Amino acid sequence: MSFQIPRPKNIIDLGVGQPDPELLPSALFQSLSLNPEHLAYGEQAGDGAFRRSLARWLSADYDSQVSEESLMVTNGSSNALDMICKLFARRGDTVLVEDPTYFIALRQFAEHGLNVVAVPMDDEGIQLDQLEEAIHKHKPAFIYSIPTYHNPTGICQPLSRREALVQLARQNKCLLVADEVYQQLYFDQRPPLPLACLDANAPVLSIGSFSKILAPGLRLGWIQGAGDLLPLLIQSALVSSGGGLAPVTSALVGSLIDSGAFQEYLAGLRTTLRQRMETVHQCLQAELGDKFTVNKPGGGYFLWATAKDGIDVIDRLPEAKRNGVGFLGGQLFSRSPESVASMRLCFAWYGERELELACRRLAGVFL
Repeated sequence: MSFQIPRPKNIIDLGVGQPDPELLPSALFQSLSLNPEHLAYGEQAGDGAFRRSLARWLSADYDSQVSEESLMVTNGSSNALDMICKLFARRGDTVLVEDPTYFIALRQFAEHGLNVVAVPMDDEGIQLDQLEEAIHKHKPAFIYSIPTYHNPTGICQPLSRREALVQLARQNKCLLVADEVYQQLYFDQRPPLPLACLDANAPVLSIGSFSKILAPGLRLGWIQGAGDLLPLLIQSALVSSGGGLAPVTSALVGSLIDSGAFQEYLAGLRTTLRQRMETVHQCLQAELGDKFTVNKPGGGYFLWATAKDGIDVIDRLPEAKRNGVGFLGGQLFSRSPESVASMRLCFAWYGERELELACRRLAGVFL
């Protein structure tokens, strides 16, 4: 089997944050068919039948009511963030982000000419006192947060932090953009509600995606929001001209949701990812536990390992690659001096056998 982005040879690259190609459920799509209307221009918010199916599934998964009117279909999470940048920010504006944060989002903000101000995190997420100070000082276009199984740290904000964050955004009339693509990838306990579910009167937009929970080639995601924010996106020139986004793929995925096949696949995926996370965490603790602090996430894709002696891990990357293993250094996600001691490790792209081998190779580099 060949794939659009093949795995590199002679190296197990734990820096790649993608789903395992062997786990992509191509068989689920082989018996599906389309109605003629799905090949035409559609509703600007996205196909209505799909949004109803999506709303039913999200309501069940969150154990909280989500309406189809609060959902807009997108071509994945990056497309959603790009639309938000275009509509709610102007070149020269400031965006507040967590420190560290997703490096591709940083690139997107730079491409839109936005200034980025990073706000420190603690073990429960973004530090609200420093965030409030930054809001008053910089008057940002919006706040960008990854509250659930954070990329890269794996941190999951507790409900109390989420509620306080949403309240802070409401009090300051500051748009809060929550990148929640890992919300459904919990291993045991469900995470707290997405930020857009916490206060219908707060200026919050939550971004979701099927890239990590079904297949990235679908290029299918959604934005959830209340109030007058979502209509502004729905009325944008992009969808006014071309109609709703992803009509074909949303119709296919809607069928999988309605039949229950998607939910069954996702349950199995959660189990597989939990086993892989446990494999990497246990191996790293055994091999490098005296030299690195390694988080243990409750979901998502990533482990965040930090050298206890503060060494610059990226200095070891050439040796690591010669030893057949790769990772992403912390400075890709943060400009803070402390970030040099951290690395992001993805447990999603490889099976347990390869992950164990990768950990042993890492140990050979850092011992």
